[in-house]
Amino acid sequence: MLYKKQGKSDHWVIIPLREEAKHIFTRQFKEKIPALTNPEFNRHIKTIGKLAGLNRSIKFSYKKGNKNIEVIKPKYDWITSHTARRSFCTNEFLAGTPVELIMKISGHKRTKDFYKYIRISPEEAANKIKELWIKRDGMRLVQTDTTIVLKKDINH
Repeated sequence: MLYKKQGKSDHWVIIPLREEAKHIFTRQFKEKIPALTNPEFNRHIKTIGKLAGLNRSIKFSYKKGNKNIEVIKPKYDWITSHTARRSFCTNEFLAGTPVELIMKISGHKRTKDFYKYIRISPEEAANKIKELWIKRDGMRLVQTDTTIVLKKDINH
């Protein structure tokens, strides 16, 4: 487990380590977390993204005053510690981990804030609901010519 005191709220979060992470942590750092500033961490995570081949150009547009600003950079250049935190929350949510448990690790206090924080597309939300309905009600998918229909499976 990793124990981290959050700077913003002075609240402790406890983060379990997966086997792979524990192995890297033990081998690379001898179980001692190196002291890194946030800018140093972000520099390292960008390097890892580059080595992982996250090179596709990503465009970000925003308004500054009455001007439209457009910034294009390789995907790895957009990655920060915040990206990792948000991705963890979103991926765990989509995997079905209870929101209350994710919030204990992410440090979110209110579910309202958590749901604003995660990023899922309308299609991902629909697939998650479909998955829950099938699991909960023993429903099955029936493909018609143009639509998919959920039907109650009376054999279960």
